[in-house]
Parts: sequence; C-alpha cells; structure tokens
Amino acid sequence: MNRIMNAKSRNRRRSGPTQHANRKALKFGIVTPVLNARATFKACAASVQAQCAEIPGAHFVRESASSAVPCEDIAAAFGCDYRRAADAGMYDALGRGLDDAVAAGCDILGWLNADEQHLPGAFRAVRAAFDADPALDIVFGDYLILGADAAVLAARREIPARRLYLRQGVNYLLSCTVFFRSALWIRLGGFDSAYQLLADKKFYLHALDAGARAAHLPAFLGTYGSTGQNISLLPAAAEEQRRLRAEIGASPCPVLRRSVRALRCAEKLLRGCYWPRRIETTLFNADGEPQPFRGRVSTRWRWN
Repeated sequence: MNRIMNAKSRNRRRSGPTQHANRKALKFGIVTPVLNARATFKACAASVQAQCAEIPGAHFVRESASSAVPCEDIAAAFGCDYRRAADAGMYDALGRGLDDAVAAGCDILGWLNADEQHLPGAFRAVRAAFDADPALDIVFGDYLILGADAAVLAARREIPARRLYLRQGVNYLLSCTVFFRSALWIRLGGFDSAYQLLADKKFYLHALDAGARAAHLPAFLGTYGSTGQNISLLPAAAEEQRRLRAEIGASPCPVLRRSVRALRCAEKLLRGCYWPRRIETTLFNADGEPQPFRGRVSTRWRWN
C-alpha cells in the first residue's frame, strides 16, 4: 500500500478521467512478470514493441531473482524497462511493475504474462475506446489461445463484464486483453497480497463493486498461452478459489454456481460467441519474428 501512495503523490495530476480526456495522447504501460520464461519471452516483448512503435507506450519487465536463466539481454534488445529482484510471487512483481508504470507517467496500464502477446491494433483500439468515453475505467476484449508450440488452438470471444458471472464463476477478463486507467489502480490500492493466484479476479470484482465502468471490445486484442504450466492449474488454486469465494460472497452451492455458468453460456450463445471465426493477424514466433496467420478457427475450447 505504501508504494501505491508514493506513486499517487508523484502523480497527482492523474486524478480523474476528465484529465485523461484532455491529453493529446494516452501513454500505455505494460508489465510482464518473468520467471524461467526465456523460451517464450522474446515473442511477448516483440509484440509489445510492435504496439509501441505505433502508440506511445513502455514495457516494464520484472523478473524474479530466482529465474535460472535471466532474460535481461532480451529485454535490453527490445528496449524494455528491466529489473530483476526477489519477490513474493507473480502478483507482487506485477504490482511493483504497475506502480513503476504509474510513476513513469503511463495513463493506461495492462500486463502480459511472458507466454502471451498483444495482437496488431490492440493499443489503437483500446485508446480509441478510452478517448471516446472519459468515464471508462476498464477495457477488455477477445483473445486467441496458443498451444505450447504456439499453434492457434481457439479464438475465444467474450461478453461484457458482469459481477454476477465473476462472483459465481471464473474470471473471463484475461490479462492479455485487459487495460485500465492508472487512476483506477491508484484508487483501489493495487492487488490484495493475500492472494497469490487469483489476485486479478479480486481486483476486477473490487473495481466493479466500487463503481468502475468496464467495456468489452468485440476485437481480438491478445493471445493466451495454454502451456500446461499456467498457475490457474496449480493444486493450490482450488483452495485459493474456495477462500476467495467465501470472501466475495459467492454461493457455497455448486448447483447455483453451475446455473450462473449456464446463464453466462446462454448469453454467449445469443451473442454468437460460439461460431468459428475467420482470423487474419500477425503472431510472433519464439525468435521474435512476425509471422502472418490466416485461417478459420474454432471458438470452442476445454480448459484443462
């Protein structure tokens, strides 16, 4: 909390959405936490660099001191703001990076895990949404799922953020597509350090409960890496999920939670989210080189 307050005192001019609207250009700050991720990080960094070549932005890379093979040289090659230090977990590293992005004057914040990418036009679409609505706090969109070999597995389309769905079900605001104003990060005080695996879900619920306005963009903004090593699959995630449900007031009844899930699926069906999509975009390979992708992709995917 202290570092949030310090960032706030250094950035008092970012106190509300009206001030953001008066700026000529919003600056993006993207944070990537890194732990033994050298195999995928180059593609991630290349995707952010491509966005920043078009829209003002900076990439803040915060690597754990316990990484066996650091990524400092890759980060330097892509012009990242790189630091390596001990941390108390991914969200601790993320929080520090987001604080640094605020202190650096970034207006719009987001993060990418080291196995994720931003898709072409993401910053442009998000900036247009924030510029068009000064009262908007959060923007998120659709995403592609990539396998361990970077093959496109699915094209996932989403629906607006609803507190009922988030409280009773899974978090469907994925980091590779979510952007929010720095003023919101400061106002909410960052992540809850009591959660090591689900701090993002609590952050979004806290934001919506506090009256934050969120908008879903029907556009593919990023890629999610399904590598089999995702922290949501860790055994500790189930226990943390139970603890979070109790704190946020989710029903202890599995039948009710399944009913809410069915309601969310019905809304997705009505919005046409389950139809295959024709995708034409650019992805980055493990060497950080752009590769065009074209194809018809299923939207169906079973989370492991």
